[in-house]
Amino acid sequence: MKQKTELPEELCADEAVCFIAYRHHVSPQQLLRYFLYGEASIPLEANEVEILRGLSELIKDDKTINIKTR
Repeated sequence: MKQKTELPEELCADEAVCFIAYRHHVSPQQLLRYFLYGEASIPLEANEVEILRGLSELIKDDKTINIKTR
């Protein structure tokens, strides 16, 4: 059975993520699952991939910092 990983709320609510999701007729959560976990494939443009990659790296870095400072 697959376990669902919780997506960062701030990433799901990001304006760029919402815009890209809207363009591809999916929810921001679906877009992020597709992008981060490879659950399905949607035809993202190169600039969309770069935007999502940059945002997901910021979230990873922020979580690492938050964990280290606790």
